[in-house]
Amino acid sequence: MFVDACAIVSIMSQEEDAEDYAAALEANPHSFTSAMAAWEACVILARKDKFDISFERAGEIVCAWLGERGIELRNSKQTAEVILKTALDAASRYGSSRHKLSSFDCFHYAHARAEGIPLLTRDSILRQTDVTTFPE
Repeated sequence: MFVDACAIVSIMSQEEDAEDYAAALEANPHSFTSAMAAWEACVILARKDKFDISFERAGEIVCAWLGERGIELRNSKQTAEVILKTALDAASRYGSSRHKLSSFDCFHYAHARAEGIPLLTRDSILRQTDVTTFPE
């Protein structure tokens, strides 16, 4: 399963849906995330309304958190070209409405879609795509 930045942020900052994300992670032990998703989580967690820490410190704790849970921080098994083409397809298919995928979400989608795996997210727009999402 591909772990989206919103799932990382939710669990680490103990948001309302953190337990649902944690349960989905436990049910899918072979999960991974990308540098881009981890970076997005670090930027959000560094903010004053979250942990109010430096980007460097956020990076340290996110990497430690991922490691403790066995969530791989890696590139897709697919080539960069496949991920790029899939992200561009996502932008084309899901980026034309008023509520569209962000650039980050296009790449999160691309990792899950290209590898044929579910996406751990509650993002309402990602949940409207053709990838399976958790938690329910």
